[in-house]
Amino acid sequence: MYVKSLFLFLLILVAPARASSVGLVDLLPETVGELHRIQLISGEAAQIEVDRLHGKALPAKASVVARYARASATKSERPAEVWISQVESKREARRQIGLMVHKMLDNPRSPFKNPGRSDHGGIGVYHFDGMGQTHLIWYKGDIMYWISVAPVGVEAMLDVFCR
Repeated sequence: MYVKSLFLFLLILVAPARASSVGLVDLLPETVGELHRIQLISGEAAQIEVDRLHGKALPAKASVVARYARASATKSERPAEVWISQVESKREARRQIGLMVHKMLDNPRSPFKNPGRSDHGGIGVYHFDGMGQTHLIWYKGDIMYWISVAPVGVEAMLDVFCR
C-alpha cells in the first residue's frame, strides 16, 4: 500500500512538469530556414542539460533543448542550439534573464563579447558573440529563450522563435 501511495504521489508531482514540457516541445519546429532539427530533449533530461550548462540547479517548471543543423553540414560546423525554459512567472523570467546577461557582461573572462540589445517584433533581445556563434537571449511572458547559432542563421531563428 505504501509503495502504491508513493507512486501516486510522485505521479501527481511529476505530471504537471511533464505536461508543461510537452507544451514547450510545440515551440520547436522541425525546420528553421535551412536548418533541420537533429535532436530534441524534453522532460527531466532537458532540465538536467540546463542545470549542467549553468553548473547549478535553476528553478524552472519545464525545459526543452533542441539542436538544429544543415543537411549538408560538415563535421566542423556546430549545430544551432535552442534552450527554452518555463518559469514561475514573467517576473521570474525577467529576473533570470537579467542575471544571466549581467554575469556575461561583468565577467572579464567571459567568452561572450560584443554585447548588444535589439528589438525584434516588440521583444527586447540581448545578443553576444562567442565560440563562433551568436547567442540570443530573451523572455516572453514566463518563457525564457537562449539560442546559439552561426551568424548567418540569426534572422531565421529570430523570425521563428521571437514572436
